[in-house]
Amino acid sequence: MQTSEAYTKIKSYIDHNPAAVVGTINADGTPYGSAVYVCALSGQRVCFVTKNLTQKYVNISETPQVSLTFFNEKDSSTLQASGTAAILNDAQLINMVMDRMTRIHAIRAEWLPPISKLRAGNYVTICVTLTKARLAEYQGLDIGSEQIFTEL
Repeated sequence: MQTSEAYTKIKSYIDHNPAAVVGTINADGTPYGSAVYVCALSGQRVCFVTKNLTQKYVNISETPQVSLTFFNEKDSSTLQASGTAAILNDAQLINMVMDRMTRIHAIRAEWLPPISKLRAGNYVTICVTLTKARLAEYQGLDIGSEQIFTEL
């Protein structure tokens, strides 16, 4: 599968399963995980909104390499990705991500993203350029099937 085809499939997976754990590295070298809602963009980029006083923001500021882990228990699938994060102070991008997340959760009229409930500074967008991604879709496939994995 070509890279563009693989990313199209991975992007679709993220669009349908936007909740992920972003893994960062603390200053002392220990791992740190945080739940985020992710939007897939073109060019093998994904982004999420956070605030500039959160631990994930501090970690990304110091060490921009991150991992992202998505899963769908019902469909027996996972996506594990890694890449380099960049911090963007782009109001339009923040609005786009927040709008997408709100639409996903539109069935709950009072829904606000969890980050909106924290007093942790100003909103920023973190964009991750994916360098590796491995989508594993197990449902309906035989053990050892080569069709399980889609990789960047």
